[in-house]
Amino acid sequence: MKKPNLKLPQGGSKRALHSGLYASVLAAVALVVVILLNLVIRALPTKYTQYDISTTSLFTLSETTENLLHELNADVTAYYLAESGQEDDNITRLLDRYAGESSHFSWQQRDPVLYPTFAQQYDGASTGSVVLVSGDNSDVLSYNDMYELDLESYYSTGSANYSFQAENAITSGIAKVTRETSYQLYELTGHGEAALSGDFTDTLNNAGVTTTELNLTTAGSIPADAAAVLINAPGADLTDAETTILTDYVANGGKLFVATDFTTDTPNLDTLLAACGMARQPGLLIETDTDHYPYGYPQTYLLPTLASNEITAGVSQNMMVYTPIAQGITTDADSEFSFTDLLTTGDAAYSMENYATAETAQKADTDPEGTFAVAVAAENVTTGARVVWVNCPNLLLSNINQTVSGGNAQFLGSVVNWMNGEQTTAVISAKSMSAASLSVPTSAALPLGVLFTLVLPIICLIAGAVVCVVRRRR
Repeated sequence: MKKPNLKLPQGGSKRALHSGLYASVLAAVALVVVILLNLVIRALPTKYTQYDISTTSLFTLSETTENLLHELNADVTAYYLAESGQEDDNITRLLDRYAGESSHFSWQQRDPVLYPTFAQQYDGASTGSVVLVSGDNSDVLSYNDMYELDLESYYSTGSANYSFQAENAITSGIAKVTRETSYQLYELTGHGEAALSGDFTDTLNNAGVTTTELNLTTAGSIPADAAAVLINAPGADLTDAETTILTDYVANGGKLFVATDFTTDTPNLDTLLAACGMARQPGLLIETDTDHYPYGYPQTYLLPTLASNEITAGVSQNMMVYTPIAQGITTDADSEFSFTDLLTTGDAAYSMENYATAETAQKADTDPEGTFAVAVAAENVTTGARVVWVNCPNLLLSNINQTVSGGNAQFLGSVVNWMNGEQTTAVISAKSMSAASLSVPTSAALPLGVLFTLVLPIICLIAGAVVCVVRRRR
C-alpha cells in the first residue's frame, strides 16, 4: 500500500518562518536593550548604584567634599598604588564616589609590579599610597594618612583601633594641588612667644599657608610677602619701634592674629589693639553654665560658643574650641572697624575683677555678669585690614588642641583662610572602623534557629508541591 505523501501547507511554513524571524529579532532587540541598560547603569555615579550601608557611612561624602568637587574647575587625577588583587576596597569605593561627583576628578590604579618606576616620580610614594596630580602640582597621601591608629586606646588596652580618615586626606589634597596661591604667615618672636606645634602647622599647610619666624628687632620691617602676622601669647611687651611697625602694617591693610596672656603687662600691644577698637574686659572669666567648661575642671576652663559665619566656616560641625584661663574683650562702637564675636561665654558668666586675691570663684556684687567675647574679629573695609584677637594664652598649645580633637587648630586655619580671602575647607572628621557586633539574646536564639532551619524550608517545599500539582492539572 502506497504511503500518502504528506506536505505542510505552504502558508504554515511561512508563518513558522515569520514567527522564527520575529522571535530572533525580538531576542536581538532584548539583548541590545540589556547591553545598553548595563552600559548606562555602569556610567552612573556609584552613589546611585551602590548604597553605603556601613554603620559609620564610610563611603558617604560630606557636604564639604561635595561642595569642593562641584566647584572644581581644574582636572585632578588620583593614582592609587596597589597590586592587582590587593586593593583596599574602602579606598577604591571612596575614590569611585569622588569620581562620581565631578567630571574633573578621575582615578587610576598603578600596580607597582607593572609600573615599577611610577612611585619614584613622587617623593614619599609607595604601595598603598594615593598620589593626587593636577597640572604640575602633586600631593602624596600615605596609607597612614588614610588610616589613623588610636594610640591612646592601643597603649591602654593593647588593641589596635583604626579610624578611616581618607576623605579628609583626599579632600585636603585636592584643595592643595588645585590651589593657585600660597601664603606666608610670620610668627613674631623675641618676646617669649610659644612656637606653633605640628598639629597647627599641618592644618595651615593644608590651607596653603607656610609659617616663618620673624624678629622685628633684627628684621626692622615686615616682609612684603607677609599674608598675615601671628603674635602668640608674648611673655613681654612689644618695643616702641615694633609697635610702630605693626601699627603701620595694620593701617595699610595688614592681617594680624593675636593671642594674649592677661597676666602679662603689655601696654604697647594693648595700644595696637586699641587702635583697632578693642580693649580688655577687666577680670578673669568664670563660667556658671556646665555646658561651657569640662566636667571636673575649674569654671575658668572655658568651652566657649563658636559663632557660625564665614570666618569660622573651616571648623567642623560639632567641634569645640578650648580656651582655658581667659579674659573678655570689649569693642568700641565708634571705631572704623566692624566687629564679629567668634567665641563667647554662656549668658550667665561673670568677670571676676579681684581674681588676684580671691580664694574662691564666688561672684562679687561688683563683678559684671552676662555674655563675654573671648575672641573677636575686627575688619576695616576701607583699608582691608583684618585683625583677630583671642584673649587667652593657651589657645595655640598642642595639649589644649588635642583635648578638643584639633578644634583649636581648625579655628586658627579657618581664621587665616578668612584673612587671606580664601574659601575655607572644613576638616572632615575621621570615621570609626569598629562597628558594634550584632548579638542575639539566648532566649531568641532557639526560636530563630527553628524558624530558619525547619519552618521556612518546609513552607518552601509545600509551596513548591502545590505549584507542581496545579500545573499538572492544567
